[in-house]
Amino acid sequence: MPEISKDKFWAAITHCQNYNEHKEVLDTIWDRIAKEVYTDDPPYFSIGFYDKGESSAYYSSNITKEESELVDRFLRETSELKHVVSPLNTRLIKHEDGSFELKMCSTSRTNKEQESYLKSYEFENSKITITNGDFDFIMEDVVRYMRQAKFYAANETQSKYLDFYIKHFISGEEHYFRSALIEWVKDKNPSIEFEIGFQETYLDPLGVRAEFEGLLAVVDKKESEMYTTLVNNAESMLKYFPWSKEFENEVFKKPDFTSLKVIAHGSSGVCLGQNLPNYDDLRENHGFKNYTLTNAASAPSGSAIRFANEELGSLLPKYSKESMDLKVALHELLGHGSGRLLVQNVESGEFNFDKENLINPVTNEKINSWYMSNETWQGKFNKLHSAYEECRADTVALYLSHFKESYEILLKGRESEWDDIQYVMWNGAVRKGILGLTYYDDKAEKWGQAHIIGNFVITKVLYEAGGIVDIQITEKDGEEYFNMEVKRDKIKTDGHEAIKKFLQKLHILKCIGDFDTAKEWFENYMKVDDFFMKIREIVKKNKLPRRLELMPVITLKDDGKVEYKVYDETHEGIVKSQIDTMPDVLDVPMYEEWLKNADKFRIKTV
Repeated sequence: MPEISKDKFWAAITHCQNYNEHKEVLDTIWDRIAKEVYTDDPPYFSIGFYDKGESSAYYSSNITKEESELVDRFLRETSELKHVVSPLNTRLIKHEDGSFELKMCSTSRTNKEQESYLKSYEFENSKITITNGDFDFIMEDVVRYMRQAKFYAANETQSKYLDFYIKHFISGEEHYFRSALIEWVKDKNPSIEFEIGFQETYLDPLGVRAEFEGLLAVVDKKESEMYTTLVNNAESMLKYFPWSKEFENEVFKKPDFTSLKVIAHGSSGVCLGQNLPNYDDLRENHGFKNYTLTNAASAPSGSAIRFANEELGSLLPKYSKESMDLKVALHELLGHGSGRLLVQNVESGEFNFDKENLINPVTNEKINSWYMSNETWQGKFNKLHSAYEECRADTVALYLSHFKESYEILLKGRESEWDDIQYVMWNGAVRKGILGLTYYDDKAEKWGQAHIIGNFVITKVLYEAGGIVDIQITEKDGEEYFNMEVKRDKIKTDGHEAIKKFLQKLHILKCIGDFDTAKEWFENYMKVDDFFMKIREIVKKNKLPRRLELMPVITLKDDGKVEYKVYDETHEGIVKSQIDTMPDVLDVPMYEEWLKNADKFRIKTV
């Protein structure tokens, strides 16, 4: 929600020059969205389905969770649509006659091959029609710029993946996107890193539809050498995991791991690192890329360091970068990069594991659950998969921080500081979970933000293990306050054992696809009891303004020279950056596009 009042927000709008020129348009928009922007009442406060008292822009407001799952089954079970139509780049509308329209984001161009599947289907007594051309005017621009980008491709591989991206954005078809990612993974250690498309599904209540994002960054060659060394030693670190080699891929495909300086990151939030592609089969057969965005994080200081004792308060700003670099490196490379799915082929019935002899190390019994070859891990674990996977990757990072190899590579020559860095890293994870309690909706008893959920679950694991996490209620300026700490002397002993036991079960349940067990077990840790509700209220009362993100702007001048423009780190600088980033935004027919479906995707608020 905006951090100024509703009246002041609207006053700012009406004092802009554009208000006088576009009064009718802006009045219409504000009348339609004002309540939604400023209320924390259902259904406007939480992302979800309207029949559950929540809202989403991926689904028309008359669609239930069960209906959305029906359409998801339709896509999974209709063989002619496999790798052609994916939910990733779609929105779903239910029309007045009860039929469903699955809208693919693409240009409006249609070829003869597309005519074979852009039609109506009957599935489980429901009519489902697939159409393309959603947000076609934006995709036309994307395609136009991608074609221009080909002139600057550094090699044939870059040209190939740009070609596949172009075909994907024209057709909307998934196989072109997959082909683009296969070529993109081959582009090792480029000077400029680039990725684009519908990638992350965090904001979809069903966990299958993705937001469009784009990243442009310069590779820091010197720092990347350090990560390359980590990659080269990664396979030897797999031996420390508390499971046998059968739960890992036969060959660890060494990824390209680079340190990036972000120039532009278009998404709902700038991350600190990524591991792509998100397709498990592509990662297993073609490899993946890791990168850490080293200029996307800032060290805490001053009033930003809350709820910490004197020792932790002094070490947080000192080792924030080192602990974050260590965590992100282990999280992306060996967190997201580890593990295999146990699968039975639908057609042949064959298993990719020894079904008769492989033992589950958690239960000490034979494996009794697995994936079918037409299932994905994201699809089987549904909305839970995002938080579950981020929690698994962070848990891997904490677990591997117990072993010296990570420090020898990333922090060589600083042996006397290793314990301090590990102390800050573990406390950082738990602090993120506790400070993230503001992302918990106590009315709906529901969490937001997958990374926060993962860190809170880790917090609960350590807290319930006893004596590892210390949270003391105290007083500050006459108000309730608390200080928290992961006990330094417990990290290498009780803390490591608790994380080891938790990680083993977390990993195995993913590998064998035992969603029912995983859901009940994981969601039990997600529960916020009375004690943590009290901590939540204290955190809310001491909440800082949300972080601001400022990006430079790069412009190609008429004379062929490139201008790199930076801005003051102020609110005014952010406004100027946005204006320079999107100078022609009023020429884009976004308002007309919004009006087409506003009644379907949003409940009228006036």
